[in-house]
Amino acid sequence: MTDAIDWRRRGLDVLLFLLTIASLAVTFWETVPDWVQMSVLSSFVVLFAVRWHIAESRRTYIRQNWFDLVFVVLLASPVLRLFSALRFVRVLPALKLGTFLHNNRKRLLRLILLSRDSFPVAMAIIFGMVFLFGSCTFLIEHGQNPGFEKIEDGLWWAFVTLTTVGYGDIVPHTEMGRIVAVMLMVFGVAVYALMIANLTHYLDTIDRNHDQTVDPAALAQPIPVSDVAPSPTKRND
Repeated sequence: MTDAIDWRRRGLDVLLFLLTIASLAVTFWETVPDWVQMSVLSSFVVLFAVRWHIAESRRTYIRQNWFDLVFVVLLASPVLRLFSALRFVRVLPALKLGTFLHNNRKRLLRLILLSRDSFPVAMAIIFGMVFLFGSCTFLIEHGQNPGFEKIEDGLWWAFVTLTTVGYGDIVPHTEMGRIVAVMLMVFGVAVYALMIANLTHYLDTIDRNHDQTVDPAALAQPIPVSDVAPSPTKRND
């Protein structure tokens, strides 16, 4: 029963991550129909209620996930939706994503470092961080930097910077934008280090499994004399 609840919690965490990414997309693309926005918001409310219902201590859950409650209330507030063009309102989903990654940092690092099947998790983290840093940089640079005219420009810059390619076609001009760029560069280097560590661990696991299939005692046993072919003797004429 405990394992079933644990798997449900993991599934809900993944769903929460996907909904956070969807809320970021809905926030920045204003041409999205209203029913899509309401669907994402309703999903957040339902997901919060389900996670609260299956929590071992509901009071502790509210205390540890207070930002989720504030996030849902703010997005559902009709007064706040009147000011949806303000930048601090648009950055709320990005803050939610950052909170999710912070609360699950140990679990995510454990998956990346120790699981040979962690490629989907690693890709989700990478693209999530691209969306987070790209969106934040777009909010900072838009209107002050002609290179960041659309949200797609911010995502392109974040992906190029994260992969350490650095074409240089789009660069941040503001001080805050450059600070975000430095953080993204450090994260990019860390991603490469984690991938190398994961690959090393995977190869080491294969090598250990191969050694365990070979019986060292069998290799140490002497070869019976009867199994040794007699050497040919010279014939004396």
